[in-house]
Amino acid sequence: MQSAIVDCKTTVKGSTGRMFWVRGVADFFAADAAYMVREREISDAARQLTSRLRISALTSEDLTRLESLHPSPLALDAEPLSWLFDRTKAASELAAFNGLDRRLKPLLEYREFNYWLYEEHRNPLQLVANLRAVSAHLDPRNPLHLALVLDCAWLYLVTLSHAVAAVRTSHVSDPDRGLQEYLFGGPSGLREKQELSRLLDELRKAGALPENVHVDPLPTYFPLLRELTTRILRRPDNVLPTLRLLEFLTAVTAIGERVTGPEEMGGLYEGLAAKQAADVVGYLVTSAQLDAGFRTRARSLLLGEPIS
Repeated sequence: MQSAIVDCKTTVKGSTGRMFWVRGVADFFAADAAYMVREREISDAARQLTSRLRISALTSEDLTRLESLHPSPLALDAEPLSWLFDRTKAASELAAFNGLDRRLKPLLEYREFNYWLYEEHRNPLQLVANLRAVSAHLDPRNPLHLALVLDCAWLYLVTLSHAVAAVRTSHVSDPDRGLQEYLFGGPSGLREKQELSRLLDELRKAGALPENVHVDPLPTYFPLLRELTTRILRRPDNVLPTLRLLEFLTAVTAIGERVTGPEEMGGLYEGLAAKQAADVVGYLVTSAQLDAGFRTRARSLLLGEPIS
């Protein structure tokens, strides 16, 4: 999976300072590419700087030309896919979660800020923990809550993509071991957790800890996480179609629109991608102890199953 940082803000003081900001953001997120889009051509001196900073500086005309070199088979200018690029609807989606219950604020802050600051290997467990912490305040009958869970599913699939990339480079023939090492930052981190677990287990057996204390370094839902990660490892070609589908359904649900079947998704629908998206939502429902209604409604959107 590749990522790009795109800056479209024209500043009064010129572009130089913004270039360093874009380079810094791109480096922080380990982005594969960085772009700046401006209404007017930048100066030769500024263009020399973009070359040194490895930033592509484009005008709107350049952007249109670049887009024409990468045609999409999807009808992005027709509804419903055009909703993703409509200024009013996009603004509505961005603001959709602002008025949610304050008890959901920790999850929203994690999604918007902390997720991007944590080391990547921490997020498979942290995202579940943040969802579980507010699970009692999430109602599947609330469209905005459903949109939030779909968005978390999108984010979790991105997270698992990083995990799969690590497993493929270290333990492709033993994904169980590879995933455990990834979750704890490598072999030494896993050994430290295992040693701590053995110590806690001895204390529990000696009566120093209650019998119901969970001393295993892995969460109780690890078998589900391993199964989901292995499925993604085996079918990596499904990831991008699944991410597109989750992004689309998140946006549609957040702005109060509705699609009732695959034929209304503008060519975006793929059966295997829909199944994978439903699997990710189902995993989050189980691991984060969410209301089962989120699974039911997600499967209704993705697979056309009835809501009983």
